Formats: sequence, C-alpha cells, structure tokens
Amino acid sequence: MEGLLQDVLTWIALHPLLSGLLIFIIALLESLVVIGLLIPGAFLLFGVGALIATGSLQLYPTLAWTIAGAIVGDSISFLIGRHYHQRLRVVWPFNHYPALVNRGIDFFYRHGGKSVFMARFVGPVRPIVPAIAGMMDMGGYRFLLVDTIASLLWAPVYILPGMVFGASLGLAAEVAGRLVVLLVIFAGITWLCVELVRIIGRLVQPRLSALLERFLEWSRQHPLINPLAGSLLDPYHPEARGLAILSVLFFITLWLLLLISRQVLHGGFMGDMDNYIHHFMLELRTPYIYQLNVFITLLGSQVMLALVLATGSLWLLWQGCSKAAFHWIAVYVCTGILTYLLKFSAQIARPVEFYGGYSFPSAHTAIGLAVYGFLALLVARELPRKQRWLPYSVAGLLITAIAFSRLYLGVHWLSDILGGACLGLFWVALIGIAYDRHPAPQLPVRRFLVVTVIMMAVIGSWQVQQRFRQDLVHYAQPVEIRTITLAEWQSHYWSELPVYRVDLEGLNEQPMNIQWAGSLDYLEQLLAAQGWQPAAAISASSLMNWLVSEPDISSLPILPQVHDGQHHDLLMTSRSDGAKRLTVLRLWPANAEISDSGQQLWTGTVSYLYIDHSIPLITSLSTGKEFDAPLFEIGSILADRTATRMLKRTPPYAGENGWDGQVLLAWQKPP
Repeated sequence: MEGLLQDVLTWIALHPLLSGLLIFIIALLESLVVIGLLIPGAFLLFGVGALIATGSLQLYPTLAWTIAGAIVGDSISFLIGRHYHQRLRVVWPFNHYPALVNRGIDFFYRHGGKSVFMARFVGPVRPIVPAIAGMMDMGGYRFLLVDTIASLLWAPVYILPGMVFGASLGLAAEVAGRLVVLLVIFAGITWLCVELVRIIGRLVQPRLSALLERFLEWSRQHPLINPLAGSLLDPYHPEARGLAILSVLFFITLWLLLLISRQVLHGGFMGDMDNYIHHFMLELRTPYIYQLNVFITLLGSQVMLALVLATGSLWLLWQGCSKAAFHWIAVYVCTGILTYLLKFSAQIARPVEFYGGYSFPSAHTAIGLAVYGFLALLVARELPRKQRWLPYSVAGLLITAIAFSRLYLGVHWLSDILGGACLGLFWVALIGIAYDRHPAPQLPVRRFLVVTVIMMAVIGSWQVQQRFRQDLVHYAQPVEIRTITLAEWQSHYWSELPVYRVDLEGLNEQPMNIQWAGSLDYLEQLLAAQGWQPAAAISASSLMNWLVSEPDISSLPILPQVHDGQHHDLLMTSRSDGAKRLTVLRLWPANAEISDSGQQLWTGTVSYLYIDHSIPLITSLSTGKEFDAPLFEIGSILADRTATRMLKRTPPYAGENGWDGQVLLAWQKPP
C-alpha cells in the first residue's frame, strides 16, 4: 500500500502536464450539470491541495487548471440550459431530478445573477444553477464574468484546506510514516461517514418510506401478516404485542444468519481479510494514536453505555417521554442479549490471547450503535428534515471511531466489527421504525441534547479517571525481554537488531546506527558534560516558531520519532558553533538485557537536523541524509569515556541513504 502511494506521487511529479489535465477534468466534471452531484469533487480537490503541500504539484499551475475546469464545466452547463430552455425540465436526466431543478429555479429567482456566484460555493445547487441561468436567458457575457470571478475565489477555498492538511502530513512524516497513513485513513473515514449519511437521507429515506407504505397496504390484505406489520408501521395499531412477536422472530433469524455466516466465512476470504487488517493495524501503532484509541474505546465500554442509557432514560421518564425511554431500552436489551448469545454460540477466539473472552461480534460496536444510534434517532425525529443528517453524522462518526479503535487495539477482527454493526443497525432500524411511525410526545430536544452531552462528558471523565492508565497497560502488546551476554551482543546479536527505524514497511530512510548498553542517566550526564542538551519539551510557544520565516534553529521544536510503535526514551542534541544544523541522538529500548552487568540494551540513531522550508508557510526541522559524519562525531566523544566498538553492516545495507553501514557499539564500563 505504501509502495503504491509512493509510485503515484512519483508519477505525478514526473508528469505535470497529464496531472494538470486530470485536475482540469475533475474540476470540469464537478461543475457539470447533474454529473457534479455524483463526483466527490470537493474531496478530490482537497487531496490535490495535500499533494501541493508535499511538493508533488505546483500551486499556481494547479490553481490555473482548477479554475479553467470550473469555468468550462459551468459554461457547458449554461449552454445546455440555453439550448433546451423550458424543455430542460422534461429531458433526461433532468426529468429524474425535478426537486433539484425546482431548487435551482427557486435559488435563481431569489438571488438573480448573484446566484451564479453564490452557487459556486453551495454544493447542492452548484451543478444545476449554471444550467438554470441559461434556461432563464441570462446574458452570456454577464454569466461568464460572474462565473470567472467566482471560480477565481472558489479554487483557493477548496485547495488551501488540503494544503494545510498536506502540511500536517509533512510534519507527521518526520515523526512516523505510519502516522501519515493514519491521518489519511481518518480523513477518508470521516468524509465517507458524513457522505453516506447525507446520501442515505437524500436518496434512500424517501424511497424507504414509500416502500414501507406499500408493504403496509399489502399486509392489510393478509390477516396473518397484518397484525405484525401494523404493530410496526400502522400509527393506529397497538405496537407492543406485535412488536414483541416480531422481535422474537427476528431475534432467532438474525442469530442464525450471523452465526452461520460467521462460521462459513471464517477461514475463507473473510479470514484472510481479518488477518490482513489485523496485522496492518499492528504495523500502524504510534504512541499518540494508541492513547487516543484507548480513550475512544472507553466511550464504547459497557459501563459507559449502560450509564448513558440509564441516566438518559431516567431523564426522559421524568419529562413524561416514557415511550422514547422504553424504545431506547428495548434496543439496548435486544442488541445486548443477542450480542452475548452470539459470542458464546460462535466462540471465535480473539486476535490476541492476552485479552480474554470471545470475539464475534464486537459488543463495543453493536451496543454502542444501539445506544448512540437510537439517541441520534430520538434527536433527529424532532428536527426539520434538512437537519436530520447532523445527529446521524455525529453518531456515525462516534460509532465508527469506536469500531476503528477495536481494530487498532487488536482485540477484534474486521468480521467482528461488521457483525456487530449489522446487529446494532438492525435493532435500531426495527424499533426505530416502530417508534417513528407511532404517535409519541414531542421531546424537549434542546434540553435533551444539553443533558445528554453533559452526562456523557461527566461519565466519560469518570471512566477516563478510573480506567485510562490501566487500559493503556491492558491493551499494550506484551514485550519479551531477552537476556544475552556482552560477548553475544558484540559477536552477533547487534546485527539481529533492526537495521532501520521500524516505520512503514519498505520505508528504509533512517538507519539505526548506534547501540548502547548501560544507564541512560549515565549517558545523558556524560554527553551533557560535552555540551549536549536534552531536547526541550514541545510547547505552544515553540510551535509558534514554525511560522517564523528565518528562526534560530535551536528555537524550533524537535518532533518525537516513532520506532516500532514507541517514542524514544532519550533525545539529546548538540549544536556546533556557527553550524546551521543540529546533531541529534535518539535511543529506544532494544528489549534485551546484558547478563554480565545487568544493564539494559538500547538501539538508536545519530543524525543531523536541518531547517526545512519545503512545507508552505511552515519552517520546521527535518532529518538529513548524512549518517556517518554525526556517528563519528558522537563516537569520538564516547571513545574516551566508555568502551566502544565500530562494526559494519554488510550489503545490501552499506551505501544506502548516505550511510555506509557503520554501527557504533558503546557500553558503560564497570565502576
């Protein structure tokens, strides 16, 4: 995956003209009448901005291609409207989108010629208003003038946020390449989640309502089905008895379907996918993201969900909204019982042995979706139709984050997440339809939201205080400490340690060219006596120096780097007089102990840091490509005060990235 990304970036850099034409086509299609609704142009142009920040694309040519594409796309739409005039309503594909055409006409009537300018920044009407302007006989020169001005402003508005995101990727890459991948994944999941909610609300929900009405009419002609269907769909039919029978039937059916599908798929294609995703997530471990996911997974813990449900239901009962409370409890109970019944029926082992219990389905995902999903449904029911996507999007992002955290922490397979999502979504949909289609007292939605947010914050804070530190240890991968002798280390074990900083697979940019056996405190004192300093902690004031065009190199923050999912345990720097670079030493635990002295073994890298202006508007530090010179610099210091030995890696490592394979072994002399 990482190699493919690098190949794409290389191709873009080598083919600027073709890349520009591709950007032109994206902007054109994003602006073209009706077609623009199907093209995720905003997301694609956001990605274009990120590529500019990485240096793969040039800013001004890219803006020119984007502006030209937008103008050409709008002009084509304008000419289509001018050609068809009022027939535009009845020709394909406009006859399939009457609401969209009417919305565009209303927008044009309200704002006149200004609508062309305004629509360029309003996604739902952008692909239709130029055609409406042509249909309404707006002057061609006037349209072109307004559209050109709008496109000149629109392109930077859509591309610059991507550049900011790309700049963050550039800084993240200095910490860890895997952090870049995670940021891209998070951005993609966020966009996909919101878009899916909006598409479902715009396209699926109206058709679903019509389908349910037809099913209700059909059921009235069948006496055996009518009581069950009526309890679910008919506002005038009592729902308790019929819904209870339906729940039992669907409970058994869903249990069988999920159990059979999990047993059949396990070991086949889904088994391979489970293993791939599990190991891919393990390779993406970084300390900050790990801590974030431990926090997120607490939001889906069973204690958290039960307390949110209990306090929310009690408040609803106090407000006289017992129907909402009982439906919410019913979703939770049905989902919870079926989840744990499936766990003990399937008895699928977890990916890791140290985390107990069965794996399928994910209770965090299923019950989290039941609690937060139905909470969103309760809120959305009281909002205007155009605003209902907001609570569903917030709940969707929260549930997706919880599900992702279970994958990232390695305690669930992908199939566990999918099974839990199907289970929770089913019960939210079933009981949610029954609640939505039967009369119920109006909820005081604003007070309900305030109470819900406050109680989630209070319960979440309590959960973090009680469990966060414990869970950081609980979800950590077990580490085995190997015991070796000093002679074994010097003879062969040194060469068994990682050659490069363990980051993304195939990303071999930073050699691990130093190994230390001894106390870190002793080494820190020894280097401090020679003018070396521990790196200052990153602060808000030091981060502000990124915005200074020509800062002093010592004032810039040194970002922590990640090796095999861990931050360094020692970071020290040295600056020679007048040098425009810093020499930096980073050490990580090698998970080994020297039996002769009882000292821990460390592995790390010595390198230069230089001022980097490659990210627009940002001045940061980046690791240079020289590794031998800084190694000899620190080697001359340690040779007089510790025991040292210089060894050399054999090809293919020698000669790569300005490094000839030299590795310095240093150990603390016995007192």
